[in-house]
Amino acid sequence: MFLLRPDKPETEQDEAMFDASYKLFCERIIRQRLLVNNEVLRMGQLRQAFIDMVKANKGVDASNYRQDLLKKRLAQDFPQLAFHMPTKRNVCELVFAETLSKDALVDMLPDPSGTETTQSSELSQTDSDNETGRTKCQTTHEDTRTLYTAALFLKRLLSDTPGMSCPWPPTSENVNVTESQTVVPIGLYNLLSWIIGSTEEPTLDHYVNIDDDVHLKVLSVCQDIVYLASKGRKQTPKSLALGLTVRHLTGSSRIVSLLNRLGHCASWDTVLSLDTSLAQLTLVEGRDKIPKGFSKRTPTTLVWDNIDFGEETLSGRGTTHHTNGIMLQSVPGEPMSTAIRQPLRKGVTSFIAPPPNAYTTLPSVQKARATELVSTSAVSDMQNGHPLCCTS
Repeated sequence: MFLLRPDKPETEQDEAMFDASYKLFCERIIRQRLLVNNEVLRMGQLRQAFIDMVKANKGVDASNYRQDLLKKRLAQDFPQLAFHMPTKRNVCELVFAETLSKDALVDMLPDPSGTETTQSSELSQTDSDNETGRTKCQTTHEDTRTLYTAALFLKRLLSDTPGMSCPWPPTSENVNVTESQTVVPIGLYNLLSWIIGSTEEPTLDHYVNIDDDVHLKVLSVCQDIVYLASKGRKQTPKSLALGLTVRHLTGSSRIVSLLNRLGHCASWDTVLSLDTSLAQLTLVEGRDKIPKGFSKRTPTTLVWDNIDFGEETLSGRGTTHHTNGIMLQSVPGEPMSTAIRQPLRKGVTSFIAPPPNAYTTLPSVQKARATELVSTSAVSDMQNGHPLCCTS
């Protein structure tokens, strides 16, 4: 029998084979870019750059070299490196110098939309190509085509959106958050939620769930896009409610026109038409009806006063002179609940005498004292001239 020296593991053979390429990789990438330029790179980019460098120097395909082996070797040789695993599963591990501050780390974060192939080719460039010290995101023809296809898809959704379906004029029941969501396509709402990073739920079957405060902002931007895409022909709850509210609060046509030019609300003429239509609707429906919360055949107090609106108009004419009033009515009191009386048993009952011990018998001394008091009272009455009436 012959004793043979055990073969080295495959990983040690690979490391020995790639030792020269590894030293060159550490000098150009690790020391120069991570430690000197304070860049932030992904572990996948480092692995791809190492594979490209091995192929360029040795002419060997090192695509089977595992990423965890490269990380272990870098951690042993460069203890000043920090490895950070993001919470997102589809994002590769980050590698940077541990002396890098938080603000600089945020500024140097690579763009997650870039592909590892494109970014690894940047890593293998010479030092003269490194101008800004951060990974750039190059827009490819495929990215442009993807964005253009998504834009055409959203354009078709916006053209198919019917807008507000309520009869004119819309009332308070038609201008609220719930009705605002009906005029916004699901694709547009979800896309904006993905863009701002409020959710990572990839679905077009329903509106994604986001925080309430962010929901109102996203809904507001979506309504502006719907209004802009239709060139003002499709009104939204926001465009009508915001214009009418600003008119009532300020009475300024310039502010309403400014918001309309920025695409936030309807035009001044549309807002004025809405206000007039609401007044006419109130007159038509209010002839035979009483306001909500009031009851008929109840004493009512009415107080009215003539008030000028004083709003600005484009021509200076057509200002509003209207009458405001209040209506008071007492709330009827609720009837008091009567106590439930227990019923008596029906029938004739005979008198039942109380027991003998119910009466207290005076002792003989008290009887004599009572007789003396009666006699003294009778004599006093006779002396005063009052006759004494006796009954037998």
